[in-house]
Amino acid sequence: MVIDSSVLVSNANKLDKCINKNEKPEQDKKDKQLYNIIERKVKKEKHKHEKPRSRDGTLKECKRLLKEGASPEVLIKLEASLREQEKYYRYYIQCFLPVLGEVIERSKRISNETKNQVISEITKSCLSRYNEQDSGYGSDFEDEINGISDSDSDFKDEINGISDSDNDVQLLNAIQNGNNRKFRKYLKDCTNVSGITDEKGNNILHLIASLKKKQKCKFLGTLIKTITKEDLAQLVDSENQEGKTPFQVALINKIIKGKHNSQTIQDNDNTLKFLTKLLEYGASSDNLGLSTKELQYLKEEQKTYYCDFLEKLAKSVKTPELKSEIRTKTKEIIPHTINTPDSNDNYQLHLAIKDKNEKSFKELLQKGADINLKDANGNNALHHIALLRGKQKVTYLKLILALVKERKISEDKLDEAIKAANRQGNTPLELALKKKAEKKSIEYLSQETIFDLATNYDNTTKFCSALLQNGANPDSLWLEDPEFHTKKYYLTLRDLKDCSSTPQKAQEKAKELKEKLEEKYHCGTASKKCQSGIKKLGSGVKKGASAVWKCIDPGRRASVLLAITVATTIITMVTLSCFQGQIAIGAALPIIAITGVVCLIFTLGLSGIRKSVKELTTDKQSRKDDHLAAKQPENITEQQNLANNSAEQEVQRSSNQSEHTESPATKMNDISISRQFTNKLYELINKPSSLAL
Repeated sequence: MVIDSSVLVSNANKLDKCINKNEKPEQDKKDKQLYNIIERKVKKEKHKHEKPRSRDGTLKECKRLLKEGASPEVLIKLEASLREQEKYYRYYIQCFLPVLGEVIERSKRISNETKNQVISEITKSCLSRYNEQDSGYGSDFEDEINGISDSDSDFKDEINGISDSDNDVQLLNAIQNGNNRKFRKYLKDCTNVSGITDEKGNNILHLIASLKKKQKCKFLGTLIKTITKEDLAQLVDSENQEGKTPFQVALINKIIKGKHNSQTIQDNDNTLKFLTKLLEYGASSDNLGLSTKELQYLKEEQKTYYCDFLEKLAKSVKTPELKSEIRTKTKEIIPHTINTPDSNDNYQLHLAIKDKNEKSFKELLQKGADINLKDANGNNALHHIALLRGKQKVTYLKLILALVKERKISEDKLDEAIKAANRQGNTPLELALKKKAEKKSIEYLSQETIFDLATNYDNTTKFCSALLQNGANPDSLWLEDPEFHTKKYYLTLRDLKDCSSTPQKAQEKAKELKEKLEEKYHCGTASKKCQSGIKKLGSGVKKGASAVWKCIDPGRRASVLLAITVATTIITMVTLSCFQGQIAIGAALPIIAITGVVCLIFTLGLSGIRKSVKELTTDKQSRKDDHLAAKQPENITEQQNLANNSAEQEVQRSSNQSEHTESPATKMNDISISRQFTNKLYELINKPSSLAL
């Protein structure tokens, strides 16, 4: 059988056409899948890493689709569609494509032809972008995070199509791209290292200082090994157009851009090691300080971190002479930093008081915070402390006084702060009193009794007493405005008068002002009014006692007076103690009642009570006998018996009277004791009680 070859060729061509027709939909499907998966990755709102890692799922899927026949031309189509979307376009060109190219080039399962096509398309896309502008985006990515080595950066340089033969430009691009190998290569061929700058006046060390993490240390190490000490010294001292040295660029970036969640600065911190190296190679210690404008725009936590970082830097320097110099400079910079207000005119010390951050307050004082600095309202640290509530005002003041005692704060500064007036003309002492006067519900003074039984040395009293002890003017105790003449203010003056820690002169002034308020508003405490009432009562008792004295049986005057005197003394003392708050009312009332009963029993006497009962019984018996006599007047014998009984009773009565009659010496002794008690009571009544308020 003869086979026509022409027929076979014709059939083969037809078969190829059919196969191509069937493969085209499959090819389009894969191209669309590749396009969509890359687009989703690029347009993701937030990326976990600045650049995708080589193990990224999107890169793996792209590698699979390209291996299965997806066209590399998709990369060009996607580049064209993203051109108008700057944010996504930049990420696609400078972050995604370089990593994709490296992954494809390393793949062993993709044919060389496909690799070449992919690299070609990526190069076209990157060249398109490079021709428009060289943004330098992503130049500071971190080697460890993104997993890209120097060879990766070499690949990046190749695909960026840098064809500029100028060695200086190549050197700057190598720094921006984080390519340490190429940096070393171009640095060796450089003849004027210190003269290489970018459009902002940054030299190569400025650019290195802007790199992140270990990159800055790696590049600095390469620089130190490659160039001369003279060239390095020129780079270290050089300033850019903003007047910043490389040291200051690295320091500011660390303070502003760094994360400050932890207050602990590690010994292996890369910026710390970088700055330590610069100091060892000639950087001036003057670079440690930031300008006032820069300090004003730092947040509170950034200022705190800055101070901690400087202290850590001083410890990191190994050279003894340099270490001493850095420590001295740091001790100057830290107080200046702390005492520089922020953009809202707030000081760190004042913010620590407002936030009730006792630990921060103490640390700031120890580092040199000035207690005399005033905010926009003229309030210094003591004014802010005076506005605190409860025990905190006393605690914060004690911290200041402790540092004064340790001579870390001068007595002159404390005296200045205590006597300083704010814009309203109030000293810290006056501000504390006004705050107390307005506390809770305001109760103005009026003609009434103020029922406050016990002296209460509260926190305001202790705070004011401490200020008076340390030089506050006692005249500041007087608040002229009647708006502040409240019960709280009156009681604070009373407590200051009696507080043992209040200076004598201040006690006298507090007493004077208290009496001034009492006279003006006709008011007083319950104990004071009780004392006044006791004086009047004593005068009345004295007159009444004189009248009653005449009515008492001369034989019992001494004992009765003695009992009354003792009972009155006890009742008076218990009453005063009750009003002073030393004895509870529930305990005072039983004492007074028992004293009265005992006095009554002692006054009448048990024999007197028995006598009264016996007389009552005799009187009843007499009335009964009289009634019987009226019925039987003829019974003379019974009358005689009654007469005899009466005579016996008279004899018995006389005998009892003689038994109770005291000798003259005993009477004189009782009278003497009674007079002594009377005089003592009179002195107690007329002498102002030491317990009175």
